[in-house]
Amino acid sequence: MKYTSLSSAKLTLAITYFFCGLLIFLLVFAKPLVDWFFGLNRPEHSLTVLVSFYICSASAVLALLNIIKLLKNIIKGEIFSEKNVSSLRILSWCCMFVSFVCFVSGFFYVPMWIFSLGAAFMMLILRVLKNVMAKATEIKNENELTI
Repeated sequence: MKYTSLSSAKLTLAITYFFCGLLIFLLVFAKPLVDWFFGLNRPEHSLTVLVSFYICSASAVLALLNIIKLLKNIIKGEIFSEKNVSSLRILSWCCMFVSFVCFVSGFFYVPMWIFSLGAAFMMLILRVLKNVMAKATEIKNENELTI
């Protein structure tokens, strides 16, 4: 099988659907998993992690939906479009929200600051990609108007 960007986009879409299922699984089983991880000796940490997870899960759902939308546009051949720029913008804001929630949670459970930094770095990467995509879309639109 010849590897193409279209097959890569389709594979990424399948992986994204897997992560949707994984998120649903975690939403259902988060409490027993966190209780198992922390045991009975650290209930305050398990509460912090659970509250943070459930707050961030709304952002995760929004992010996954936008990734699906972005990948479907790419599969259709719509690469440099305002819809894709918008999806990247929303993804970056989702990461910023998660970073903020984890930063606040870090005052109650210090390792959450690691997640905060990771989400902030991901937000930075997505903002750069969004800016590149926006500029490429602008150039494409100008070229379409040129005769």
